[in-house]
Amino acid sequence: MMVMREIAIWLILASTMSLAQTEKPEALAQARLGVEQARKQQYREAIQSYQTAIKIDPSLPGIYLNLGLAYFKLGNFRDALAALEKENSRASSDQVTTLLGMSYFGLGQYREAAAHLRPLAEAQPANSELSYLLAKSYLWSGQNKEAIEIFRNMLQRDPDSAAVHMLLGEALDGTYKTGEAIAEFAAAAKAMPTRPDVHFGLGYLHWKQQRYADAESEFRAELKNDPKHAQAMAYLGDTMIKAGKQSEAMDILKAALAIDRNLRIAHFDLATLYADAKQNQLAIAQFREAVRIDPERPDAHYRLARLYQELGRRTEASAEFAAVKKFQQRKQEEPALQLRRAQE
Repeated sequence: MMVMREIAIWLILASTMSLAQTEKPEALAQARLGVEQARKQQYREAIQSYQTAIKIDPSLPGIYLNLGLAYFKLGNFRDALAALEKENSRASSDQVTTLLGMSYFGLGQYREAAAHLRPLAEAQPANSELSYLLAKSYLWSGQNKEAIEIFRNMLQRDPDSAAVHMLLGEALDGTYKTGEAIAEFAAAAKAMPTRPDVHFGLGYLHWKQQRYADAESEFRAELKNDPKHAQAMAYLGDTMIKAGKQSEAMDILKAALAIDRNLRIAHFDLATLYADAKQNQLAIAQFREAVRIDPERPDAHYRLARLYQELGRRTEASAEFAAVKKFQQRKQEEPALQLRRAQE
């Protein structure tokens, strides 16, 4: 959000001066009042003034741009979009398009954000903040190749940017280039070893590659920077299980869940440890939590089914086995469905 605020600075200066004269001076007076309130960061009051002006004269030039900007500054991106779309239909401009793109970004609609920001970034190649926002929109909408190109260009200008190295690593991992992703996260960790998540990200990539000793080292480095990093704890616990250190793993997993109850890997691993120790009721409770967090993953359903079966709870076992079967059938059907779509 910091980049969005930086881009919005010039928009504030530019758009709040865009009001023109009108044949209804009372509308202009309300609009000017809204401008002054916005300058003082009194955005709710400014919105009321702008809305009053609109009731008097809905054709007042620039009024919807100012209204949209006030909503945007409050973080009300949905209402900002509605106002900005009206302004865009009346008087399209780079200011309006930029705010539209950032509002879509704020709503998590990253593909739409990229579509609006792309022509602006291409027209302003020196605007690193705009390029950064576009690249993140590409990344978080799954357009990894486009993101990679921009991030690499940005690193040519600033090779020590830890943030860009990390985002490039994320994009590379999204294209199954995990080895290259590890190199980018390592560069980020070297540039800024105390940056939040840098060691966790590097550890996670090592974990994916089954390099558990390297993963453990990075997870511990993250926890040195942030002792309450729940994800680092959870993955460290999983790594300890793989190293045969079950007792240490259980303590770490419990500590992770004490911070964040929505860590599926921690619930699943803890359930596995309880099941191995024949503490079945505790295992069932933890597998249920894993299902709650992600009901589409079949592994917890299967483990629950086996536990219920051992305990003679046939009805519950049958329901869990049925869930596993459904997921297996869906997985088998997906390639055929994709082929049919390609042929249509």
